[in-house]
Amino acid sequence: MNKPIAYVGHEELIPVQSYGYSTLTPLRFEADVYDCEVLGEIPKELRGSFFRCGGDTAYPTLKNDNVNNGDGMMAVFHFEDGHVDFRQRYVRTERFLLERKHRRRLYGAYRTGHADDPSTRGTDRDNTGNTTAWVHHDRLFALREDSIPYELDPITLETLGIAPFRSQLRTRTMTAHPKCDPVTGEWWSYGQFSEKRFEGEMSLHVIDRNGNVTREEEFNLPYPGMTHDWAVSRDHLIFHILPLTVDVARVRAGGDFYAFDDSLDPMFGIMPRTGTTRDIQWFPVRNGGVTHFLNAFSEGNEVHVDAPTHSGNLFTFFNEVHGGPAAAFKPGTFSRITFNLGTGSVRMRPLTTGEGGGMPEVDDRFAMQRYRYGFSSSRTGVLRYDAETGRRQDHVTEGGTQEPVFVPRSPDAPEGEGFLLLVVTRPGNRSELLILDAMDIEAPPIATVRLPFSQPWLFHGCWRQAGEARLPR
Repeated sequence: MNKPIAYVGHEELIPVQSYGYSTLTPLRFEADVYDCEVLGEIPKELRGSFFRCGGDTAYPTLKNDNVNNGDGMMAVFHFEDGHVDFRQRYVRTERFLLERKHRRRLYGAYRTGHADDPSTRGTDRDNTGNTTAWVHHDRLFALREDSIPYELDPITLETLGIAPFRSQLRTRTMTAHPKCDPVTGEWWSYGQFSEKRFEGEMSLHVIDRNGNVTREEEFNLPYPGMTHDWAVSRDHLIFHILPLTVDVARVRAGGDFYAFDDSLDPMFGIMPRTGTTRDIQWFPVRNGGVTHFLNAFSEGNEVHVDAPTHSGNLFTFFNEVHGGPAAAFKPGTFSRITFNLGTGSVRMRPLTTGEGGGMPEVDDRFAMQRYRYGFSSSRTGVLRYDAETGRRQDHVTEGGTQEPVFVPRSPDAPEGEGFLLLVVTRPGNRSELLILDAMDIEAPPIATVRLPFSQPWLFHGCWRQAGEARLPR
């Protein structure tokens, strides 16, 4: 018997940590907008594709559903000759296709299997491909941190299947926050709960520019906590654990997958890139909670890690370990944490004034090394700071600002010279893509691309420079 769709547990506009306001109301449709409305003039240097990926629940019938439990939605703005075309498609995962076949919700709570329909037994329930749009040497992937990526066609967004390097890996998971080495072109990744025993098992892997796995190692975390993001420098790898812990007994008894344990400290594990996982040194940092990292660089025995840092529970849709609701989210600040691998000392200092953002972005050509400029979404819009002077600039938006993505003006442009692309959810059921001058973000947008509907909060995106393939007509 078909069950009716009931929209439950959703608000029209909701606060999303420190990132402003955005809509969680699912769209439940795929779309093409040919020749989007443009205010201003698209810079001639922008010729390529701006991808974004997030969760959009096709059957939103689970009360108080976690936003991270949504079906993968890939969206793209294709730029060509001053015109912009928009397209969005669901990632055709096993989970999505099974629910579409049965025309109803089959899967229950986030990563627990609670309330799953018996027909789902033996299927890949967690891989929704709903977190990060990731381009590696012109190939587009939809990433989810507890799963292996799906590959999509970068022009049409057709789902091509599980990443072809799957057969080369032992791990069952890959992070949704990989790092691409701008020098070697390697895809650096790790797998949280790589065997899905949920005991703190982890893996490290490297994929070369041709899509071949060249390295895979395994190790164990100090405790089974969340490892949502990490950082990589030219000489070191920096793992990070949040005290959002997994307890298999709690999950089996009907509890949530994660719960926040304030008795534990966030941990940083640092190892040489040329070493092995046996060389990891672990550092507790009480106020070192990080959702997303900006950059990292090494200077001899010192490793500098830049990120918005917080205390307390950063993902407040997860309860406390004692069962109570999470405390209110505490905005963080942009900080530099310096680890001395010789003495074991840790020091932290602010990089700029005011609250930090939650979705930091760096000029990718300067990733893994000393850099100057950083960008991030913020409560009021988007910010830019200068790591050398500490100067901060803000661009205030009216609505919920999603993650900005930096695009250099040209391959050899000086650091930070280019454009900042960001989607803003406006009141009144519409969204706009703003194109800002990254060196003067306080100025009005160079151009604004309008969509005739409101985009959901898509998490993470990237830019792909145009190749030979033409856009669909």
